[in-house]
This record gives sequence, structure tokens and C-alpha cells, in this order.
Amino acid sequence: MTTTSSKIVFTGITGLLGGYFLKTKKSGYGIIGIGNKNISQNNDNFFQIDITNKKQVLDFINKINPSVIIHAASIGNVDYCERNPDEAYKVNIEGTKNIINAAKKARAKIIFLSSNAVFDGNNPLYDEKALSSPIDIYGKTKKEGESLIKMSGLNFVILRLMTMYGWPQAGGRGNPVTWIIDKLKTGEKINVVSDIYNNHLWAGQAAEVIWEILKKDIKNETYNIAGMDCISRYDLALKVAKIFELDPSLITPVTSDFFKSIAKRPKNTCFNVSKMETQLGIKAVSIDEGLALMREESK
Repeated sequence: MTTTSSKIVFTGITGLLGGYFLKTKKSGYGIIGIGNKNISQNNDNFFQIDITNKKQVLDFINKINPSVIIHAASIGNVDYCERNPDEAYKVNIEGTKNIINAAKKARAKIIFLSSNAVFDGNNPLYDEKALSSPIDIYGKTKKEGESLIKMSGLNFVILRLMTMYGWPQAGGRGNPVTWIIDKLKTGEKINVVSDIYNNHLWAGQAAEVIWEILKKDIKNETYNIAGMDCISRYDLALKVAKIFELDPSLITPVTSDFFKSIAKRPKNTCFNVSKMETQLGIKAVSIDEGLALMREESK
């Protein structure tokens, strides 16, 4: 168990962002990670906690007594949420209520990780004041989570994270970039949508944002966090093929109605990131830069 005075509890530590947050750890902080799966048995600072268990969460947070809780744990698979709305609400809403309740007892600041899914995709570029109007279950749980955080009376920061990419931790869920790499490396032909737009976010930059918020001790703010380039998934796939020296002829552009997916996807949720850049002093990373950093990581 860490004895560092500035203790951070990070929920969902085994996710993509958790991995980059750990890799960029700053001195003067102790990170206590919790998750419900893939928790390493040989890490004394990682614990298996069910955030839907109110007593378990409260007892654990009381014992740790952190100064900050970074709440990243959620069911983030859009189609899974659509098929399992009760479970999505239990984890993403009830779990968040339990974290808030425990944070109040510990008098901890909370950094809540939200999503571009709170927007309907009809009026980009979205800044922090844009109306949130989600079109799927996952986005609705994130919008409600934001409201709970704002009404909690806690010191908070809400980070709406764009669709992220990067290298997942062992056993972790993939993301759009790793999916493209895995398919192209095996010579598999892939269909990629050309009418869904995001300014995809390198997970390393998301970690940098959190560390900067901790350093500046920012309170009661919301930030839209994303990369520089607003491009389609198809254009992203072409950039991945180029930077990782894979075969672009395997990639076929299709429109989103080609896939009979359960959850409807917003067409364009690209963010205006000027608040991130001006208030936090963090320049949005371009797709080329982020992919190049990923390639360097893999060497």
C-alpha cells in the first residue's frame, strides 16, 4: 500500500487510459487502482472492487482516504449498453452514485470521465457549452453521470473524452486503431465507415490532461478533450496503414448503414478544444503525431 500523502484512487485502472496514466505517473502522488477484472495479483496498489456495491465502495474509500478520485470505470461498449440497458444504468449511474457518496465522506475531489457520446452529432464542432443530447444508452448514462457530479457539492472536473486510441494493457479492450492494425497485419480486408467523424484522442494526451488538472488544482470545470484532426474512420484507417506500413488496399470505405449495428452512432461529434489548449496549455495532438507516438511505443 502506498504511503504517499497525495493519494489518488483511479477506478477502471485496467482500461486504456489507466495504462497511460500509470506510465506517466508524477512524483508526489500515490495511485491506488480499482477494477472488477484483469486486476494484477502481484500489484499491492490494485484492488478488485465492484463499484455497484455501495458498502464495498464506501468501506474501501474510507480506508484509503484519497484526496482525489478519478472515476473512469464504466461499461463503454456502445452496443453492449444498448442490448443491456439495466446493466449499463447499474454500472454507469448507480456505480457513479456510490463513488460520489464515498467521495463526500472522504472529502475527495472527483474527476469524472465522460464522453463525446453525450452529443447527437448534428452540430459540430462541440464546445463545453453545447447542448448535450445523446442518442444511445451509453451517452444517456454519461449525461446523467455528469449531472450527478455537478449536483454533488463536491469539487469536480468533468472531462469529456473523444474516442481514444493507443496500446491497451494486457487483457484490455481494443480500440479503433488497434483493431485496424490487427486486421491489416493478418491481411484481412476491412470495411470502415466514411461518414462517422471524430477528432480521435491519443490516450497519452488524455493522461497528460489529467496530470495538468491535478497540478493546477482546477475545480468545478468541464473540458472537451480531443485530438486536432476531425476526420472519418476511413481516413483514420488510411493513416494507420501509412504510419504502420500496412496495406491500404485492404480498406474499403462504406457508409454507416452498411452495418446493422444495434446502437445508432452520431455522425460527427468533433470537439472544439480551444478551452483545453488555452486554460490547460495543452496543444491537441494530430492523428499523425499520435500514431507516430504509438509506433515508437511498440519498438
